[in-house]
Amino acid sequence: MPTEAKSQERVELGRRVVDTCRAAHAQLHSKSWYPQIHEDHTPLLRKLEADLTEQGFNSLDEFFTQSEVLNIKETGFKDRDDFEAKATKADYEALELKWQ
Repeated sequence: MPTEAKSQERVELGRRVVDTCRAAHAQLHSKSWYPQIHEDHTPLLRKLEADLTEQGFNSLDEFFTQSEVLNIKETGFKDRDDFEAKATKADYEALELKWQ
């Protein structure tokens, strides 16, 4: 079982992978619309999935779930249960803005 530090490192590496994909996606959309633009998204998604798999994630959902848990911890809470029990409206807003 991975340690918490190792898990955090994996999520942070995964976040860089997602940021790279977002940049490539923005580049794709910086051009004018063209007929095969939808097909050009597929390689971006496949690369994102492959890169996250390389970091040890089994799916995009698994990555985003673990990233949200890290967001909660970075916001100052122990875990999701702690967040849901103690969070204020401001905490929910801070979580919403965290690493979008």
